[in-house]
Amino acid sequence: MIRAGTALGAIAVGLLALPSVAAAQSEERLSADVSATAGYSNNPFSVTGNDTGSALLTLDFAPRYQILTERSTITLSGDANLQQYARRYGRNDSYSGALDYVLRPSEHITAHTRLDLSTSVLGSFTGLQPGFGTVATGGSTVPGTTTPVVPIPASTSFVPITDIGLFGLRNRRKLARLSGDVSWGLSLRDSLTVSGYAEATRYSSLPQFGNYEAYSGSLGYSRRVSDRMTVGLRGSASSFQYRTANNNSRVFPVEATASGRLSERWTVDGALGVTFVQSDAVGSTNRTSLSGNVNLCRQGELTSTCIQAARQVSPTGLVGTQYVTSAGINWSRRLSELSNLSLNGSYSKVGGDTARLLPGALQLQNEFVQGTVSYDRRLRERLRLVTSAHYGRLLSGNAGRPSDFGGQVGLSYRFGDSR
Repeated sequence: MIRAGTALGAIAVGLLALPSVAAAQSEERLSADVSATAGYSNNPFSVTGNDTGSALLTLDFAPRYQILTERSTITLSGDANLQQYARRYGRNDSYSGALDYVLRPSEHITAHTRLDLSTSVLGSFTGLQPGFGTVATGGSTVPGTTTPVVPIPASTSFVPITDIGLFGLRNRRKLARLSGDVSWGLSLRDSLTVSGYAEATRYSSLPQFGNYEAYSGSLGYSRRVSDRMTVGLRGSASSFQYRTANNNSRVFPVEATASGRLSERWTVDGALGVTFVQSDAVGSTNRTSLSGNVNLCRQGELTSTCIQAARQVSPTGLVGTQYVTSAGINWSRRLSELSNLSLNGSYSKVGGDTARLLPGALQLQNEFVQGTVSYDRRLRERLRLVTSAHYGRLLSGNAGRPSDFGGQVGLSYRFGDSR
């Protein structure tokens, strides 16, 4: 069993090196985004009943501190999202923080480490906050935001998969994840990447069945076959260990990878292969199946579009691993020098060999769709009007659960560095 030893060792070395990096000649950037919104949500947590809507107030505080040197970048970021519902749901707060460190000791080696901590309630909608970066005109960001056009690899920007199988329980999930990767340039065309992570997940309810630790390691090789395209091969091994006996899973994906620029405006990256699953858990899938992902993006002068799809094995909050299939589209357009419009839609499905027999929870075969329309307008150099409308619905396992729809409107202000 590969336990990401090489990559996690690089994490420890990187964290020890932080003081010396900070002491070197560097540039520091400090900023914080603060927003306050008021809105309404018809069924924010996918609960059953006929009277599920509520008005809500949201306060979001997102600080960010960066140290940039010639060979390294250290980013410390956090987010506190405080929600108060007028009725039924009370307070619903989410917190997250991350320490990200990228080191380039030579032109042939790049090392990256990241620590993520978060606590949030599954199914909650936290809203969308626009960035204050310079409006892009063909660069690497979505116009008017700080959203990357080409998706950052999972080891760089970690977003935990929402377990839609637990919607309706208002289950709070606490997560800690340590990840890292090291890339070596073997030649002008060839490179080797070792990566891994260790993760601990805890749930407020069902602790004996949902709590687990995860360990993963992978080895990848890539070769640049032209000025525009790179292809490769990646193998991984992961272990998901639950607190209850005989409920562990082992997952082994083997995938071919490719990335490149299709034209001046279009880029693509992705992987396709097969995942082998071995599991002792009753509720887990044991199927060997196709897996992979694709990200297709177009960057225009005023408009950016990204289409994403993925199929992978993921641990769930009830002793077991399941295949998760997802697809989404993100579209953004700069309407003027002051305003931006964005559309986001996604579909996700979690499925396995057996149904989840848990009172109040959903069945294991679940599908969920959601969409968001957002508009923001700069009122002052640092002050923006932010608005959004959203819709979400469980397509299966949703007996007696109304759709969620609603919207928010408010103000967002950036303190400190405006980049």
